[in-house]
Amino acid sequence: MPQQSEAKLLRELTEVPAAWPLATVIDAFLDLARGLAEPARAREVVGRRLVELWAAQPAEAEAWLEHFGELKTATRQERLCEALLRHVAAEWGKYWGSDWRFSEAGLLRGELRSAAEREQNAAFYLQHQLPRARCRELAERLVAAESSETARKRQKLEEEPSERRRLEEELQTSQNRLAVAEAEVSSKDAELQAAQSDSAGLKEQCKELATRAAVAESAVAEIRQELRQLQEEHSKCQEHCQELANRLEAAEADASKHAQTKELLAKLQSHAAEKQLEVQRLQEESRGYPECMSSEEAKSKMELQLEKAVLLERCEQLRQQLAKAEGKLGQMQVLWEEKATYKERCRQLERQLAEAKPPPAAVSPPVQATLTRQGQAPSDDAASSAESDLTEYILVDDGITLASSSSSVLSHSSWFSVKPDCFMSDAIFKTRSSSVDFYLMGRDLRKGSQVVAGDDETIMEVCEAPVLCQAKEIVRLQAGGATLRVTADHPVQIPPEEGPKKGGEGGGSCRYAPAGSLKPGALVMLDSGEPAALTGVASETGDFEVLKLAFKPNRSVAVFSCPPSILSKGANSKPAIRRAKMGQRRGQGSTAEENADEGRASMPNTAGTSTEILLRGM
Repeated sequence: MPQQSEAKLLRELTEVPAAWPLATVIDAFLDLARGLAEPARAREVVGRRLVELWAAQPAEAEAWLEHFGELKTATRQERLCEALLRHVAAEWGKYWGSDWRFSEAGLLRGELRSAAEREQNAAFYLQHQLPRARCRELAERLVAAESSETARKRQKLEEEPSERRRLEEELQTSQNRLAVAEAEVSSKDAELQAAQSDSAGLKEQCKELATRAAVAESAVAEIRQELRQLQEEHSKCQEHCQELANRLEAAEADASKHAQTKELLAKLQSHAAEKQLEVQRLQEESRGYPECMSSEEAKSKMELQLEKAVLLERCEQLRQQLAKAEGKLGQMQVLWEEKATYKERCRQLERQLAEAKPPPAAVSPPVQATLTRQGQAPSDDAASSAESDLTEYILVDDGITLASSSSSVLSHSSWFSVKPDCFMSDAIFKTRSSSVDFYLMGRDLRKGSQVVAGDDETIMEVCEAPVLCQAKEIVRLQAGGATLRVTADHPVQIPPEEGPKKGGEGGGSCRYAPAGSLKPGALVMLDSGEPAALTGVASETGDFEVLKLAFKPNRSVAVFSCPPSILSKGANSKPAIRRAKMGQRRGQGSTAEENADEGRASMPNTAGTSTEILLRGM
């Protein structure tokens, strides 16, 4: 293709290069045919050269004309005119630009147009009359210039159209069959490539699955080894717990002996005090009879001193025994603490074993072991002794799992924020009076009672009389340390879509969901304004008392279930000073009153079904 720098405009052509073939000369003439008077000289030069080549090269001329087919024309001149017109329209719509250039090598056209632009520009070109008239004139000149030999050959070619058409049809059929075969081969190649790609993907998946299987097998082996280690450690802990239990039984036996020793010591001290009072009484009586009772007084005094020495020695022995018993009691306390530690370790091992076992295996709920400390009622004489602090521990097995036992523990910052509806009758609400906070159960609320809202600032009033109803099913929600028991249709506050927002339900940002629709892992709002994930959701069936409450204003309220409590007792009062027999009788009366209150606690038992720790005060 000629370079742009050495090419000239086609309309400036004065002589056609000799190296141009017939097709190039036709293209040059047709490009000049769409111009006006300006390229007339170049058009005349190219027209003369085209007529010469058309007459001198009839085979090339006929081959060029055959590209357009029969064209359904009556004469050869009309056919030639139509072919020229179509060719110039196609060439003009094919390239950008109207000023073509030329050189010795040929024509330099513009850039190619898109297919849509080609068709549009070709149709636009065919609407002009000037190119059609010049094509008709050129066709007349070309027909007139054909030689007799060309006419004879053309006639011969026209006599054999059927054979040519048949060959062309066979050629077209062969080409079609070849195209179909090529399409089938292409589709088969695509299928083969897809199959190869699928095979490679399956191989990669097989390798990945084999790797994952190997990793899973190694993990299973590690879990089995860890399970065996845990089982061995569990058996060792059970043996150690049994040993501690045996030691505890022995210590309890020693403690009972110690209690008997203390009781005997108290009796001896009381008896010694009585004897001393008796000696004082005798001394007072002896002062009135110095003459007649001098010999008897000396004898009685000596006997009393001997008896006193014996009693003092016995008291010293009892004090030594008491010191030994107190030492053993300290050892027992250490053993109790060790036993509690090992019990906790056993519970942890049981939880680990339950988690390590396969899912289909049924795992019984872990047994919760709790040490309950109870006070032992002392005897009548030992009640007045300040050293009487003997206690014993009882191992209590509770069937409630650790998770459910701890779920009822209340944290002041772990309440549920809920909308007023049906609460449990023992649900606890926070009230406030004169800047002092206290708590009431729902059954104790009345119309006009005031409770604190979930924002810990707003005071709400019970606007209607509480209604006590019966429910067959309730839902227990647990989020960390917070626990809530409500009916299934009770609305519970959940975080808004944009994120949690503190301050209750301001601005419509709060959302509520029925308690029965919540699942483990769902977020609920606590009274602190922060969301917390539910760690447990359980349904309970039975006969339950629920309380329907209505508040004004209708805002979220912080409510929680009754937590477990620790039972305690106040300090014992100081014993009265004994005065001979009368003082002893008063002491016995006060001791009886203390013993009557020994088993009672100063706080009500609100622990429900949870395991309790009983503490006895001094």
